[in-house]
Amino acid sequence: MTRAAQPDHDHSPDRRRLLRRAATVAAATAGTGVAATVGLPGTARADPGDHLTMGTTNDAGPATTTLDVGYAGLTLRNTAGAPLRLVPGEQVYPQVLDSATGTVAVDPVGDLFVRAGPPGNEVDSWLWTSEWATTSVPVRPTRVLDSRDPDLRRTIVSGASTLDPTGRLTPGNPIVLSLDHLVRDGRAVKGNVTVVGMTGPGFLTAWGSGTRPTASTVNWSAAGQILSNFLFAELGTLGGYRSVLTVQVSAPTHVIVDLTSLLVGHPSQVVAVGGGAAAAASPVEPARVAVAPGEPVVIGVPNSPGVTTVTSATPDGAATLALRNPTGATLELTQAAGRRSGELDVGVVGVDPGGLYVGDGSSGGHTAYSTANATMLVPVPPTRILDTRSAAGRSRLLEGAARIDARGRVLAETLLVVHLRDLVEYGDGMLGNITVADTTRGGFATVWGTGSLPTASTVNWWTAGQLLSNGVITQLGDYETVDGDHYPDVVGIYLQKSAAAVVLDVTGLLVHHPESAVGTPPGPFRTTAGSAGPRARARAIRQAAERGGREVRADA
Repeated sequence: MTRAAQPDHDHSPDRRRLLRRAATVAAATAGTGVAATVGLPGTARADPGDHLTMGTTNDAGPATTTLDVGYAGLTLRNTAGAPLRLVPGEQVYPQVLDSATGTVAVDPVGDLFVRAGPPGNEVDSWLWTSEWATTSVPVRPTRVLDSRDPDLRRTIVSGASTLDPTGRLTPGNPIVLSLDHLVRDGRAVKGNVTVVGMTGPGFLTAWGSGTRPTASTVNWSAAGQILSNFLFAELGTLGGYRSVLTVQVSAPTHVIVDLTSLLVGHPSQVVAVGGGAAAAASPVEPARVAVAPGEPVVIGVPNSPGVTTVTSATPDGAATLALRNPTGATLELTQAAGRRSGELDVGVVGVDPGGLYVGDGSSGGHTAYSTANATMLVPVPPTRILDTRSAAGRSRLLEGAARIDARGRVLAETLLVVHLRDLVEYGDGMLGNITVADTTRGGFATVWGTGSLPTASTVNWWTAGQLLSNGVITQLGDYETVDGDHYPDVVGIYLQKSAAAVVLDVTGLLVHHPESAVGTPPGPFRTTAGSAGPRARARAIRQAAERGGREVRADA
């Protein structure tokens, strides 16, 4: 529940702390279902000390086999298909969360798990895939709507009949724009929205599809203004249209929408817009290794065969070697304390303290993006998390409620701390929109998530009685109360020089895995329920967040 407001003298931004988490947060995927049967004939029981049998399924049970030969101990080649197949484990969780550093596994829903990091500070992570990760693709600035120009109204696929004779949008009548000619099954759009020629005060809301959310994208206070704001909005669907943006206004106005970037699962979804998405590079053929004579690989004991090449020319493209351990790790890569000097061969896969890496013929190689070392942007339905003008709009405040006057204006030199509970679990950042209204004089506000108050501003105003909006992207931080309680996923807002009502809307979250965006309804991201997967993910997140012996509370 929300903590009680503190006395007025506690409002300094240095009185409380917005903290950067000491450890990388690792989110995980949920996992359900039964692993698919390996597509190989027969089943061979390979007890510790036995050999692997080619052409059959080898079941080693819980035994671990180590190939301790440096960086290129085992080369797997299949001239007609995949060089290595990792079979999903039936009971991956929770065993792999306590496995040795270097463990690589495939969970029941097909996500690649990696355990890496220095001893005592291991991190559980999941490699990004186009199934659930997102990437931003910049494109040449492209005007997709100008309601003043009939040629630039052609993207409207619903609601065009509600425009007035000059092309202005009319109150309460949404229009829907199709961006299918620019992106295939897009997830979100970044750009700029401009209002011009308005007849009176009002606001505009942009969102994907469905019912209009209680949020605003740009606000204006009088007729005759020209105002712009950053736009980040999820894309929706309408009938056969797969990438649509909906716009609605509360007062007649012309609207301009310019596109600058698209959020997709893979860059290939972006239709070339002025040289937008780059073509994928051709894969590099790994250097061939001569077959060396030696003893067979033995289950359950360390193996040091130098370089072993397993080849197969099966016409159906079956994997050369299928590895399965139903009660633990699918594959373990021994982590070295430091990388070998000189070149790493192309195709070498290993684990270092940062996670999984792939050699490229240089001394460094490439570290794969995963939930341990990177964050992704997830669009969410526009959600109002703060409106100081009402008691309900202040329900997420952990600090600052006592310094709001009867008109809902936050007094100057006040720190607000807003909790994003029920929207995100251990997120890294947020995108959205901040609005100030009913200002008393010129001033500014700063939105941030971590550390001391920055010397920067997020939105500025120059006189009394203004209504202004601006886009915001900020880190999320932790909040420490005077009693020593810690709350993750908070954002701070500090007003200087002027009182003003404050509204904050969220349109996107930066997270390590999309399932950390707990308030997002099922959409383009795969979601699963049941089994031990969700519990394993929650455990991994909390363990990473609580490092340093700090108890983290989420029940604000």
